Amino acid sequence: MRHSPEHADDDHDVERLDERFRDLVVHLAPRVPLPPVAGIHRVVRRRRLRNRVLIGAASLVVLAGGATLVGVGSEGDGPPPRREAAAAQPPVSPVTTTAAALSDAFYPSAQEFPVVAGVYENWHVTETRQALTESLGPCATQTISGLGAVEAQERVFNHDRQGGGLVVLVRYPDERTAEAAAADFTGGMAGRCPTNQPNPAADGLPRIEALDRSGDAWRTQGVINGNLDQYVDFGIVRSGPVVAVVRETIIDPAKVPPADGFLRLVDSLRDRLGKNGSGP
Repeated sequence: MRHSPEHADDDHDVERLDERFRDLVVHLAPRVPLPPVAGIHRVVRRRRLRNRVLIGAASLVVLAGGATLVGVGSEGDGPPPRREAAAAQPPVSPVTTTAAALSDAFYPSAQEFPVVAGVYENWHVTETRQALTESLGPCATQTISGLGAVEAQERVFNHDRQGGGLVVLVRYPDERTAEAAAADFTGGMAGRCPTNQPNPAADGLPRIEALDRSGDAWRTQGVINGNLDQYVDFGIVRSGPVVAVVRETIIDPAKVPPADGFLRLVDSLRDRLGKNGSGP
């Protein structure tokens, strides 16, 4: 249907026609494809938004993992982004000072223990373990852990009769602490030692005697089970930060055991510590 001013009845019909035309335009406009220029602008806006997202993601990667993102421009269809690993930083190890482990060569062999018929015979090693004792001897006032030992081990020896032997090796953090531990041991042996077993006379006083003039070997005599004599010989040596205590026990011997074999054992232990680098 065609309309023109000649066919219009009046101005009112013209206005109604214009109104219907505007409604038609409003209804069809969203369905009409955009002109090429508008489409190009939309593509450019999408690319800019994409690039901003990629750059933001690259910043997060740098903060989290030390990598950089290259090849991302502000516009255009450049190659896909690639990552370049940042220069790897070597791990920083904490500075620690650890003393060398106690060597098996520090321990005397079973054959170095004295052999006396009817007293000490057929010595053999039972086990080597972390030290179970907390003191170097019965008269010590300082504990091994209280002095801050770095490492403490003991080796158990047995023989055919009642009793046995024990060698305790303790590495202290420094030579001064090891010297204090050894002095505590010998000072206790030379003084009153109320924790020791009473002697056979049952007078309540310990019977402790030095086995040599060096002051590093001692014998204690006590009673166990009310009537059995027990002799325990102790020897102590120190080399640098390492202290070694050897103990030899016999229960209810037929006669008082000799001491010369035990003194040779103490000398052997001293040589072992000195030769195997226990010094600082």
